[in-house]
Amino acid sequence: MVKAELIENPQETEIVKVDTVPDVDVAIEQWDAYQRLCKGLLNDNDYQEIIVKEKDENGNYVKVKRHFKKKSAWQKLSRAFNVDTEIVDRDIERTKMGRVREAYYCVRASLPNGRSVESDALCSRSEKGKDKVSDHTIMSTAKTRATNRAIAELIGAGEVSAEEMSAEKIAGQSKFLKEDNS
Repeated sequence: MVKAELIENPQETEIVKVDTVPDVDVAIEQWDAYQRLCKGLLNDNDYQEIIVKEKDENGNYVKVKRHFKKKSAWQKLSRAFNVDTEIVDRDIERTKMGRVREAYYCVRASLPNGRSVESDALCSRSEKGKDKVSDHTIMSTAKTRATNRAIAELIGAGEVSAEEMSAEKIAGQSKFLKEDNS
């Protein structure tokens, strides 16, 4: 949903107010504080090592070990930043036998100052390793992905969670993504 505000006198409104542009030194100090917070708050159990393919300097794909924050890390950061989360929407697609085929969640993360972000995610049985898991696992993985993403976006971490890295590309097989015409 796009929200718009009607401005009565557009000539009186600046496009970017000078007092909203961050001071570079302050922004760097805040980012350094976030890095220190992660080092002090998180431990090895809050990360998952995942091997990913990346291009090297010659353009060749190579396997590289990367560490991604797990749910426990995002929950600790959520508490440190006083983030509240709530489910905004969810949809469950079931098979003819009643098993969960795919789950979709949209989660809103909010700060006490009113700033909020909505993020969505899904989990499907067609993902690698998900064909034999419980219905609960499909639903809870989708919720975890949406929650982690909302927290990361709200606090400006710009990181992908370990739970998201475990998903394979399923866009062509997802009922929910096929219906999105935006």
